[in-house]
Amino acid sequence: MSEKTKETILRQKYSQRDAFWSRIGEIMKDDQDIVIVVADMSSPVFDKIRKEFSNRFFNVGIAEQNAVLVASGLAMQGKKVFVYAIASFMVLRSYEQIRVANSIMGIPITIVGVGAGLSYDNAGPTHHLFEDIAVMRVLPNMTTYSITDNVMARKVAEMSINMDTPNYVRLERHVEPDIYDQNTDFTNGFIEIRSGNDGCIISTGIKTRQSLKIAERLKNLGINLAVIDMHTIPCQESLFIDAIKGYSRLITIEEHFLPGGMGSFVLEMLSDNGLHIDVKRFGLTEGWCYRYGGREDNRAYHGIDEGALVKDIEGIFKHV
Repeated sequence: MSEKTKETILRQKYSQRDAFWSRIGEIMKDDQDIVIVVADMSSPVFDKIRKEFSNRFFNVGIAEQNAVLVASGLAMQGKKVFVYAIASFMVLRSYEQIRVANSIMGIPITIVGVGAGLSYDNAGPTHHLFEDIAVMRVLPNMTTYSITDNVMARKVAEMSINMDTPNYVRLERHVEPDIYDQNTDFTNGFIEIRSGNDGCIISTGIKTRQSLKIAERLKNLGINLAVIDMHTIPCQESLFIDAIKGYSRLITIEEHFLPGGMGSFVLEMLSDNGLHIDVKRFGLTEGWCYRYGGREDNRAYHGIDEGALVKDIEGIFKHV
């Protein structure tokens, strides 16, 4: 077995969290200015970083607001700071601190949250996160990375270290196979990962992998759709408009509330650029998930499981 094959197998046993933080740990060996602040979070990857860089790893306890302010203070002293917690608490509990210290004052830190969408499926609505794209993208100077796989997680870890504006990284909790290879360029903020001539699916985060499966099933039904992964908000708008202006119909798919989400971002870009393209958005429309059950059960309840989406999208194109 080649070393490259071994590396690929090892990488695919990692979650996005492990991929992101293992890359940060590697870079910390050469960059003495990187500091990590966590709110009572632990993992085998963190155990290694904590042991090796104990003077640059701070656990402030279950105090996400404090974590953001500690991180911002360190950044004001020239440190490259990453602050990390469960995403719903990292974003929403700390929102005032993020708004003031990082958006208004422009203090550059990287805010990392694990548990986008239904990642914490059985933990219930307190741990689900369906509004983070909406609340973070309205903040001036804030970039949101909606991570698709481990390759992207590692690349975004590298990209975020020297950014001079604040950014938010939303990570999936579970282990999934990679989509991208090591040479992928993520700088445009979106990637067309499948071609098609009947229309285009635009997805983000964990739903991108599902969108590829949906497109393949629809192809067998005679509907050939491209797939674009919208992984960064805001993206390079002019390049995105060039990429989608030839399509007559767009489908957006996200594990997020529809108001303010990725689909809304796409609609805003179309409107601002005077493009008249039919768009159908799919996301959460039934409010919070109070049901006890796994991710697929909750997706089915909200009509965003693979089978329901194939049926609904087929209906859209068959009745054009």
